[in-house]
Amino acid sequence: MTKAFKEKIKNYPHPLFYNGTGNPKAYKLAIPHLSYALQKKLAFMGGEFLYPKEPLHIVDLEQERITVITEKIELIKIKQLK
Repeated sequence: MTKAFKEKIKNYPHPLFYNGTGNPKAYKLAIPHLSYALQKKLAFMGGEFLYPKEPLHIVDLEQERITVITEKIELIKIKQLK
């Protein structure tokens, strides 16, 4: 991951989330799993999907990209981080 992208994450003006199966890089950068948006009341669950109440900013650390999502999202279960 580039230093520039790490800086972008640090200075990003909105809460960031990731949707994956457990990511040590996200953990080290203090980026919570998308399911945390429920606790922050930024989204609600309906069946198997998460529905954003406002745009959610999702980080893809491998592609070094941040995507803004406004429609339903399927959550991926987290694996235990080692």
